[in-house]
Amino acid sequence: MIDKNYNEKFRNFFQKFEKNYVLLKNKDEQKYLFDLAVDFVEKNRDFVMQYPLVQYWEDIDKTKYCEIKKELLSQYQDKNVNLYFHIPFCKTKCTYCNFHIITWDKNKYLMEKIYIKKLKKEIDEFLEFNKKFTIDTIFIGWWTPSYLSEDSLEDLLSYIQNKFSRFYSKKIEFTFEWNPDSFDTEKLKILKKYNVNRLSIWVQTFENEILKAINRTYTDKIIYKTIELVKKSWFKNINVDMIYGLPWANYLNMKSDLDKISSLDVTHITYYPLYYYDNSILTVAWKKQNNIADIYNFYNEVVAKLREKWFKQYWREYFCKNNKIHNYQNNFVSNKILYGFWHSAYSFNSKTAFYKEQNLQEYLKKEDNIVKFYKYSEEILDKRLFVLWSRNIKILKVNIKNIEYIRNSLKLPISLWLITEKGNYFILTKLGLKYQEVLAHMIV
Repeated sequence: MIDKNYNEKFRNFFQKFEKNYVLLKNKDEQKYLFDLAVDFVEKNRDFVMQYPLVQYWEDIDKTKYCEIKKELLSQYQDKNVNLYFHIPFCKTKCTYCNFHIITWDKNKYLMEKIYIKKLKKEIDEFLEFNKKFTIDTIFIGWWTPSYLSEDSLEDLLSYIQNKFSRFYSKKIEFTFEWNPDSFDTEKLKILKKYNVNRLSIWVQTFENEILKAINRTYTDKIIYKTIELVKKSWFKNINVDMIYGLPWANYLNMKSDLDKISSLDVTHITYYPLYYYDNSILTVAWKKQNNIADIYNFYNEVVAKLREKWFKQYWREYFCKNNKIHNYQNNFVSNKILYGFWHSAYSFNSKTAFYKEQNLQEYLKKEDNIVKFYKYSEEILDKRLFVLWSRNIKILKVNIKNIEYIRNSLKLPISLWLITEKGNYFILTKLGLKYQEVLAHMIV
């Protein structure tokens, strides 16, 4: 759980850091102080994908729930939107995972039917308030939608098509996440039937012992078989997710993974460093300070190797060929409009962010599922853009509401050569991309 003083903790640290840094004239001393800042951020941060963090949001006034819901949902009318569907069921829970999932049990089939019925109700509710809009992207993931039974998968995708296809943009990106040990030719046929045009395959590592240690239930042979099956099914836009810095992985393990993944014929690679979440099994069992230096050092190798293989880096962790960027995620971090259909879903309508009931059982039985919201001022909306989009290489000035406010907020990272201002953009330097989490936490 992120503590309530998260922003203040980093703000106080970097105020002291700045005062001391300007007094130092020796480059070695400056580097030492910056290394201390990296260490502080890595030992105290969470994976920030919302700004402000939810503990700063307002609770919904239940006496005005219908009025507030109408105001929140009707903001999508006549807009370009991005839709997210979360399938919370997994075969096992990975040791690094801290997300809202349920592992399969004997009631799997019944549970997925109940859950999809609820998603359908949410779709209908969204359409009550929005009769005209354009869908740019759809993402079905987090965590294992490929574990759905064939008839449940068909049920969900056919409903999405029947209700939403008339709103699809001409170049819609429709992504579906796939776990290697749930590969199935018939399921792939269902995805093609309903216009899914991008697959994201969770690999993480090719090392079988490490896969076992993080509670993944497949082997390297299944990974290769899955990717070949996907290609034969005429999916050309394929992402593979990787993780480096896992506790059991030494340099040779990570180098082997990098060599293998860079040699595969895929259009996109997402290469995350290991993120530690407070409530994950891995964080309890392993202290993150043990391999901070290894993770930052290996980042350089990831970038160099993938560039050598003609991948273009457009985020800190995202690399693509033929300009096949991940449009859903790019839109999410650039203040584009998003609506989430799931328990604990985050949504953003350009003015307000809001999220739903986290407890799955409560979510399934309640109608009033929106529990918190946050109305943005121009300044905080700009900060949201920089905290989230600082993973990107370029930030367009045209997306910024108050340019002078942002310039003032960026004085420290600009002085440290983490970010520069040039023409129509703020541009992250190579150093800024590498230390993106440090840059983001200077801004929070």
